[in-house]
Amino acid sequence: MLTRLPIRFWQNYDLTWRGCERRGCLRVDIDAWHGMRLHVFNVHLGTGFLERRAQARILLSDGILRRIDLDGPSVVVGDFNEWTRGLASRLMSTHYDSVDVKLHTGKRASYPGIFPVLHLDHFYFDQRLALKGFRLYRSRQAILASDHLPLAADFVLKREGRPLC
Repeated sequence: MLTRLPIRFWQNYDLTWRGCERRGCLRVDIDAWHGMRLHVFNVHLGTGFLERRAQARILLSDGILRRIDLDGPSVVVGDFNEWTRGLASRLMSTHYDSVDVKLHTGKRASYPGIFPVLHLDHFYFDQRLALKGFRLYRSRQAILASDHLPLAADFVLKREGRPLC
């Protein structure tokens, strides 16, 4: 997680399921604008069908995304390992808006970075936010840094129309 804004809290949630490869969700609370907290969740779900289903339910539990102490808007991003509309995508869409990557970039795929053919990376956001812009970064540095292309979005608070950060 890279930010130029102050990080006020962070926590890593273990999403590992039944002895499969370790997976998790990193929560970072950022002071985004005049003391307002933005809760950013960076997710990496498993590759197995049943594994992802269980992880999606854990992610959307009272222990992670539905915590009562989340007082600001939330953004959930990461590698959901779903290239079709599976249970994780359907569950996330009941609680969050999602970025239609193709609408903003003309492309949907972000994996693998060198020659993207799959749409594994998803970007969900709280209904208190309005999406103003979205882009995929395709550069030499991005390809060297990860096997996924970075996603970037610009938001404003709906009620105020001001940039969040």
